[in-house]
Amino acid sequence: MRTFKHVVAALIPVMATMGCLGSEPFDGSEGPGWVDEGKADASVEAVFLDFEFDGELETTSSWGIENRIEDQLLYTIGHLNGDRSVGRLDRVELSEVRTESIDGGYRVTYHATIPVAWGRPSSVPSEYTFRLPREASYQGFQRFTDRYMDSCVDWGAHDVDSGSMWYYYRPNASRCQLDDGDIVTFNATVTESEFATTGMYPEYHRVWEDGVLRVVAIFGKYEDGATTASDAGISAYNSFVRRISDALGPHSLETTPAEIPSRPGIEVPDITFEATLDDGHRVVVNALLVDNVRTAGATFDRRYEELSQRADLIAYNGHSGLGANIRALARKGRWVQGQYVIVFMNGCDTYTYIDAALWEAHADANPDDTNGTKYLDIVTNAMPAYFHSDAAATMALVDGLMAYDEPQTYEEMFRRIDSSQVVLVTGEQDNVFRPGGGGGEWEGLDVDGSVAREEERRFETPILDAGRYIFDMTGTG
Repeated sequence: MRTFKHVVAALIPVMATMGCLGSEPFDGSEGPGWVDEGKADASVEAVFLDFEFDGELETTSSWGIENRIEDQLLYTIGHLNGDRSVGRLDRVELSEVRTESIDGGYRVTYHATIPVAWGRPSSVPSEYTFRLPREASYQGFQRFTDRYMDSCVDWGAHDVDSGSMWYYYRPNASRCQLDDGDIVTFNATVTESEFATTGMYPEYHRVWEDGVLRVVAIFGKYEDGATTASDAGISAYNSFVRRISDALGPHSLETTPAEIPSRPGIEVPDITFEATLDDGHRVVVNALLVDNVRTAGATFDRRYEELSQRADLIAYNGHSGLGANIRALARKGRWVQGQYVIVFMNGCDTYTYIDAALWEAHADANPDDTNGTKYLDIVTNAMPAYFHSDAAATMALVDGLMAYDEPQTYEEMFRRIDSSQVVLVTGEQDNVFRPGGGGGEWEGLDVDGSVAREEERRFETPILDAGRYIFDMTGTG
């Protein structure tokens, strides 16, 4: 059995005002996906399921069979998006892969399990029917696209080609009539993931251990080269600047530069806010505007490397680029030992696009964290995110972390984010913070003394993290 990281072969121009797409190809050259010791996710809009099924496909070559399976399973993204859901394709487990010769090519069968964030909690199926392209070859996908690009896609799809058909694919659309010869149909058995979590908190004690909340909020433009607030990405940046100014204004706020226009846009694409709260805690927010993080260049890379080292919250708001932007940002930055960070990848379908890079980088930086999750939580979306919601979504996490007197669970924070994007967190399974206690290392209880016959003495621990504790008593009787 193995897992794979899916590869995006080609991308298409941007769509509507979703933070979804891009124009440069992602070649998947960064290496294989990474597997942690268990899937652990929380959401207020989604439940976490495992879809297990026997699949098949036909192809023209016996080489690169697992790549052909990956290509076919890309179509599960659009398929599940039609049901307000999406799978983690970097976490697909493949087994029983078999190949046999047929006229004109090869038939491949396989067994697969996909973790899925299911965005309809009130209607969880016991099984799910997939209808995917039968011929998993370049020519096969091209023919499939030519035949169904108008009838079996999302209503908002445009400029559809064989490199994006999988994203827009909607086989359950009423107008979609698929020929049985063009598809394979198989039923997935659906079970609830045993690793889903609820009621988990960010690591407030780590965020505030130095008395400062440090936020890096990055906004990508809707269209590269745009210069005015008519661009949805620039507008989102301006909105965030206004919101953070209002939130921190009453707290001795200082900004760099000192004067900020009401619509800073491209004139002021890098702003620092520094505020001191009434009790002495400080908040430092860096807001950055770029064309896109993938091609932002060396100046942005150096700035991000500087800021990421001590950031408590990093929020990227912009196009996913069908995964290219998400993975590009994950490979930037610098991480230092012991620094906990929440990374919010706020684009379309980012749950399916995240891969190993951030976890591996944090594991490398922290010898006490082999999985890379102890000092890192990643917040993503199972559905498209819209530019007009970006500022409010980022502020929901900023406000939540500032509420250290009344800490909020991730689910409580997520309730303030547009429910249509089905936001969720991954990697929080090892978080230890609990309001009123926990979140720190308890040094234990060590008491000397004696008691008389039938005498009673009581000792109370602080609120402890879940786990097993052993108390030993020694003495002379």
